[in-house]
This record gives sequence, structure tokens and C-alpha cells, in this order.
Amino acid sequence: MDALTRPLERVVEATDHFVRTPSLRLLYVSTTQVLREAVLRHVCAAELLDHNTTPFFVLEGATEKDDDGWTTRAEELRLDWEQLAESAPPGLLPALWAPERASTAFERFGLELGRALGSSRAPMTGLTIVLAPVWITDGERWRRDLAALLRERTFAQARLVVVEADSVETAPLLEGWDGAEQVDARVQEADVAAEAAHRLAGMKSAPPGATGPRVAGAAGPDVTPPRRIKDAAPLTAEQVEAKAQELGVPAAYLRPEVMQHLNVLLATAALAARSGDLAEGVRAQREARDVCRVHGLALEEVVCELVLGGYLLQGGEHGLALERYREARALADARGLSAQAVQALMAVGACLVVTKRFDDAVKAYAEAGHLGAGSGAKELAIEAYRMCGQLLASKGFDEQAVTAFRLALAQAEEDPSVGATSSAPEAARALAALCRKHRMHEQADALEQQAAALEATPPEASAASDATSPPSGDPTSEG
Repeated sequence: MDALTRPLERVVEATDHFVRTPSLRLLYVSTTQVLREAVLRHVCAAELLDHNTTPFFVLEGATEKDDDGWTTRAEELRLDWEQLAESAPPGLLPALWAPERASTAFERFGLELGRALGSSRAPMTGLTIVLAPVWITDGERWRRDLAALLRERTFAQARLVVVEADSVETAPLLEGWDGAEQVDARVQEADVAAEAAHRLAGMKSAPPGATGPRVAGAAGPDVTPPRRIKDAAPLTAEQVEAKAQELGVPAAYLRPEVMQHLNVLLATAALAARSGDLAEGVRAQREARDVCRVHGLALEEVVCELVLGGYLLQGGEHGLALERYREARALADARGLSAQAVQALMAVGACLVVTKRFDDAVKAYAEAGHLGAGSGAKELAIEAYRMCGQLLASKGFDEQAVTAFRLALAQAEEDPSVGATSSAPEAARALAALCRKHRMHEQADALEQQAAALEATPPEASAASDATSPPSGDPTSEG
């Protein structure tokens, strides 16, 4: 999509110009979260340009109200330097030793950066520090610290690239600042909508029998392609049914005209909802659901019902949305689709939260957790239990919240492979917060260590591997 590639092209051009123009000290890239990783890859690709003479270090520490992020960035800088030193010829780059005691985290970072600059060797002419905070919640502090870095003469050989996603906290700093350049790499919603509309028009105009990109909306002839001599004859209705039974799939999967019609309806609904025409979105999504029902597409029918509920909820039709979510749960139960039943229950819970029916929402999330745990949908169970715990804690029901959080963690302990891909670390930290509230600091520390361990567990970890045991003690047992 041009709406996604054009911002990246601007990043490539701006980064190349930045590398070629030593007088520029700062390059500011504002982007959208969906492109953040791609933007960072394209920025760092400039390190490989023939005319570049500085290594690139990427530092992603966040700036928050209670944490300026410089401790994290100092550690990231040290690790990046160590990797650079290991890849350099032996003895060329020294290791960074711990600097003298610093009074602030920002001062510590400055000492680390100064040491790195002083340890640089030819052909290096300095360092390019890519500051890409995962978020900035204290823009004033961020701008103040960034300005201090740019003003410090001892850091003259450090060039800065700032990559900021879904916010523009850095922008005011550039006003009247010499030696700075800005590039807008944000995704423009109007461009995305225009491309989606164009693609949908192409899908609608695809003739019967079209295949490949033409079916997905690419340009092509509007007439059915002629049969080639070597093409197999089209299957009869009886042959389609027999083949579907042989493959164990719904017959509609083997009927391109049905699937094409369904795809057009889904794309029409999504584009309409995105453009604010919720009535058209609901109409098209309801028709898509009915197509699934007529042609025996059980899984797709449940998913369409869930999406339909989402569109209704987006339009403020809370009661109708709740009906759709409950119908999706009933359909999923009837068809043995346990994961979709859990998702439907969680959607019920979210809808009840929106309507401030917190007690009913807690029950829905708890039921979703039990269903997910019993059917093997552990990641969904963890999230359901965690949401149940969050709601209970928000209402002051600490004892019940503890139980919900522990149930979430129990799922991750049974199968450590879901730890890093689920919200189990968040559940552990939420439980740690309750422990601290009740002055159980050792248990809180253990839970935070457990959260870090869960995040570090690779997805392919064996379910039989040992997990960290939950800390003993109930934070609600002390006042």
C-alpha cells in the first residue's frame, strides 16, 4: 500500500540526507505506531551506507512522570557499545568501565555517552544515537533533557535521531533550532481509506473465475479469463460436495464465487465502519454473517457475529451489541468452538463495562476464564482472569482480585510457553501492586521477578518446564 510505503520512503530520503550532512545534529522522525518498527529498521539501515562513519545505537527507554528513562538508556548504550566492541578487531575499542558516581540518571547517561565518544577510534567520527522512546508521558521533561544533550559541547560528536510514534512531543523543540531536520512518517488516514476504497472497487469488479491478485482488488480485465486447454473442467455441485467431505472442509471453501461474495461484503463493512458510515457497516456485516450461515461456515459465522457486535458497540447500540455477543457465544457453544466462545464472553464483559454494569462484567470475565482454562485456551483464560481481577481491584475487592490474578498466573505456570505472549506478566505486576498496598514488599518483589521471568520465557518453551512458584501469603490478610 502506498499509504504505508510513502512514509518509509520519506524516512529513507531524510536519513540519507542526514548522514551526508554533518552540520545536522538532530533528525526528528514522527511516525505512527503501526510503522514504528519499520521506521527504526529503515533508519538503522543508513548505518550501512558507504558514506556513514558513525555507528548507530538504538535506545528505547520511555520518559514518564516518575521515571525520566535515562537509567534505562544508559544501560542500553553500554550494551550496544559492548556489542560494537566485540565485533571490532581485537583491542580496537575498549570496554566502558562504570563511571564515577552520578547525582542523577541523566548525569549518569551523560558520563556513559562521554566515555563512549572518547573511546571512539578512526574511522569512526562519533556516534549516532537513535532515541526511540516507546512512549513519552512527560513531554516537558523530555524536551528539557533533549535540549540539554544538544547544547552540551562535549557531546558535539554525538548526532541524534529521534523517532516518536503517535505523539509529537519533540516538535516544539525544533522551532528556531539550527541544525535540525524533521520528517513526517505518519500514516495518513485519508490515504488508507482511499486505497481501501479503490481496492474494494477492484474486488467488486472482478469477474467470475478470476484468481490471484485480481480477486483481491488488483487491476485486471473485467471479463472471465478463457479456459486453457490444460485446465481441468469445473467441478459439478456433486463433485464439490464430495471433495469437501474428503478434505473435511465446508463446501463453500471450494466455491470461489461464494468466498468472493463474502470477502466483498466483509471489506465493504470494514471500510464503511472505518469511514464513519456505521449503518452501512452493520448492514454489510449482517449480510456477511447470513452468507456464512446459509453455506455452513460455522467458524466464520461466529466471527462475523462478534465483528457485528463491535460495529454496533461503536455506534452506541450497546443493547444490540450485547445481544450479538451473547448469540455468538451460543453459536460457538453449539458448534464446539471453545476459543470463540471465550472470546464472545470476553466481548460480553467489555460491553458490560462500557454500560457500567461492573458486577455482571466481573461474572462474564470469570466465566470466560473458567471456560478458557477448561478448554486449553490458556492465553484467553489469562486475559479473562486478569480483566476480572482488574475490575475487582478497581472497586476495592482486593481479596477477590487476588484470587483472579492467581488464577491467571496459574495458567502460565502450567504452560510457561504462553508467558511471554499473554498478559500473565501484567497480572503478576497487578498482584504485586496489591501486595505493596498491603505492605507485603517481599511478595511484591517476588511477583515482579516472576513477571520479568515470564516475559523472558521464549514462546517455544516446553509446557513441562518448571515455572517460578507463586509467592506465599495473601495481601488481603494484612491491613
